[in-house]
Amino acid sequence: MNYVFALPTKDLDKLVEFYQDHRVDPGQDHILARFQSEQVTVTLYRSGKVLLQGDGAYEDYLMWSDIIGFEPEPAKTETPVPEQKSPIGYSKQSEIGSDEVGTGDFFGPVVVACAFVPDTEISKLLQWGVKDSKLLDDSVIRKISTALNNDISHITLVTPPEKYNDLVRSGYNLNKIKAYLHNHAIRKMVQKHAGAFQAVIVDEFCTKNLYYSYLTEVESYRPISFVQKAESAHVAVAMASIFARATFLDEMDKINQKAGLILPLGASSIVDLIGKRIALEKGLDYFEKIAKTNFKNMEKIKDMLPKSQ
Repeated sequence: MNYVFALPTKDLDKLVEFYQDHRVDPGQDHILARFQSEQVTVTLYRSGKVLLQGDGAYEDYLMWSDIIGFEPEPAKTETPVPEQKSPIGYSKQSEIGSDEVGTGDFFGPVVVACAFVPDTEISKLLQWGVKDSKLLDDSVIRKISTALNNDISHITLVTPPEKYNDLVRSGYNLNKIKAYLHNHAIRKMVQKHAGAFQAVIVDEFCTKNLYYSYLTEVESYRPISFVQKAESAHVAVAMASIFARATFLDEMDKINQKAGLILPLGASSIVDLIGKRIALEKGLDYFEKIAKTNFKNMEKIKDMLPKSQ
């Protein structure tokens, strides 16, 4: 399918550098550059319009929407896509699962957790009520996380707002940050439990090819299954989601204490209103410590301030 977006002049070098290894003859005068890989063809017009075509077009479209800051359109389909139902039951094999939280929240960190769940522990975890953390109250999440913290091997990685914002300024996008965190956590767990697991599962947030393209500069663990709604089919991923959410809540408690406010989660208009109050009281620089400043909320907050601010 085809996806089109307008490329600001200031971001021209970013796009050219990203696709440089796949550059081909543009062929026509009104085309500034063209890049072609197995997954996507990128056409950059002299007008500043960018056309993405191919199987990987939508993934790249979402990536550029994140980098440049435009609202992406929904994925296009040639035929109606049937409703995808959650799998019935859970995988019964020993697995390493990895999941992340905080990626849709303006305030707070990005947290990735990776957990190893042997098959002998699955029944016990289900009795505890382990499932997708999005289906659990925060109080229950904290209870389960605390109770199983020493029983279930896991690693949790936190990227605080200041580090996140530094990475974005250095050229990372959200998916690349997530890929690095997942890869680091998975490699640690694989090394620790070598030979004891049958699969490594990641809750899919991008295509397999795009995931590994983010990791070309580091050693990556390859035999990964990328599964949509993995928390509903793999206890290891569900357990990882609980550990990640519990850590995220703990980090938010620390940020709330420093800010002197209970900061809302998500990226709604309520977030913008609280952000305006913080900007007026503490200044815009304060957001570096508590928020992901590349989110659109930041621009909305700035627009709400008096012109002299």
